[in-house]
Amino acid sequence: MTSIISKRTISTVARSMPSSLAVASSGTSSGHGNSLQNISPSLGQKFRQTPKPHHNHSRSVYNGQQNDLKAKSNKNVLILGSRGVLGSTIANHLGAEWNILGADVVPSQDSNNNYIRLPQHGSVADLSLCLYRGVSQHIGKKKLDAVICASGGWAGDVDPEIGSGGGEEEQEDYVKEAAGVVERMIRVNYYPVVAGSLVGQKFMNRGGLFIMIGASAALSPTPGMIAYGSSKAAAHHYLQTFGADTPVTSVGILPLMLDTPANRAMMGGDADDDDRYTKMVKPIHIAHEIGEWIRNPHLRPHSGSLVKVIAKNRKDGSGEAAFHLVR
Repeated sequence: MTSIISKRTISTVARSMPSSLAVASSGTSSGHGNSLQNISPSLGQKFRQTPKPHHNHSRSVYNGQQNDLKAKSNKNVLILGSRGVLGSTIANHLGAEWNILGADVVPSQDSNNNYIRLPQHGSVADLSLCLYRGVSQHIGKKKLDAVICASGGWAGDVDPEIGSGGGEEEQEDYVKEAAGVVERMIRVNYYPVVAGSLVGQKFMNRGGLFIMIGASAALSPTPGMIAYGSSKAAAHHYLQTFGADTPVTSVGILPLMLDTPANRAMMGGDADDDDRYTKMVKPIHIAHEIGEWIRNPHLRPHSGSLVKVIAKNRKDGSGEAAFHLVR
């Protein structure tokens, strides 16, 4: 029997778990702009904007080559999803200054020791235990100063009308495949947040920083991608609760759509002068903001915050991003 096709013909972004993190939605960004607040209300600051680097980091891949955790004595940063577009951009940016320990489900292309291979399938307990053991082996008696969860993926829902006119077998196939999409989205978007937070509790310095990449689309209903939206909404709730219950600062960063090759292909092109691409958030802007928060703790939002990212790009490829506190 022919397999039921997803309602959206867009493929799930890159690999199953990590990391290119397609935050894909085109109709849910409006409606939140008027309710946004400044990022640091306790300081009375205006919203922060990143500088305007004119680089294309969207195709970089972090292989754990930048540093040796045992050779440096400064800050240590764990990045889940370090082999994806966003994760590798963050790793390359922060690795110029600090020690980076990467973790992802794909094999490393380098023989260095600064990388943890994670299981692509299995339970959240399997993922958490593998990450815990890897971090314990790599950092020894040192502590982590930041844990960044840049893992994620996207898939559209299965169309309920497909197979609706068929027999019992077709109906069962629909139920199985629809549930499978939900299960996959929970595994790629929610499990890594849980694993990263649990490991962070055991290895992070007091006052450390835990970052999760969420999705602004999940602040509203997500028709056509209920599995994706609910997995991201669950991650948002987990982050907020974790932030209220631990001595580390926990912040969720919520872009609408990241500027990655996969997302550009999904939108049907790769031309920088397309107006649609000016609304896509460049990974380097997120990397820069995270670096500022690690370097300057007083600039961080309060723990448990969800921060929406709004792209402010120009057609020539330059631009910046604004970070607004949502809740």
